[in-house]
Amino acid sequence: MELRRPLYLTSTMVVLGILCAHTLGANTAITVDVDRGTDNAYVVTAAFDVNVATTTAWEVLTDYEGIGRFVSSIRRSAIKEREPGRVLLEQHGVGRAWIISVPMHVVLDVREYDQRALTFRDVCGKSFSTYEGAWELSTVAGGTRVIYRLKADPSGRRPAMLAKSAIRGSVKQLLDEVRAEMLTRGAR
Repeated sequence: MELRRPLYLTSTMVVLGILCAHTLGANTAITVDVDRGTDNAYVVTAAFDVNVATTTAWEVLTDYEGIGRFVSSIRRSAIKEREPGRVLLEQHGVGRAWIISVPMHVVLDVREYDQRALTFRDVCGKSFSTYEGAWELSTVAGGTRVIYRLKADPSGRRPAMLAKSAIRGSVKQLLDEVRAEMLTRGAR
């Protein structure tokens, strides 16, 4: 026996879906994929959609010296040099895997592109033999898509399963905190 919804109910659901798509579609779940590259570095691709303008998202991503206020793993972040489209940024932080805390130190050569993307690369090599990546922003219905890419090879190898799981958790927390700050600033 086939059950049929009344036509008015089906039409109402379709209309509500269209009206709510703009509002509800912007705050999607954070996706995080972590793989090992051919050079054994960890390769991370993560993304989320957030219901704010790209200008707000950019403001958060480029709040270099204020990042410690909203990203719990950053203890200190200081601009060493600045020129148009480029920042040399020193950061001290802590990486966590369950009950283990590992201090981290990077000096990032950050390049900014049209308030839509920034790339970064560690130039000091103290905590990572490779640490480079990017943040990319694009406009989507209802807000902004944020894509985070990272290639990292921690100095002093960790067991692959522990490191992969720890990296996934750290990136998820980072993106949760960044998105929360974007939403806070977008509500102002």
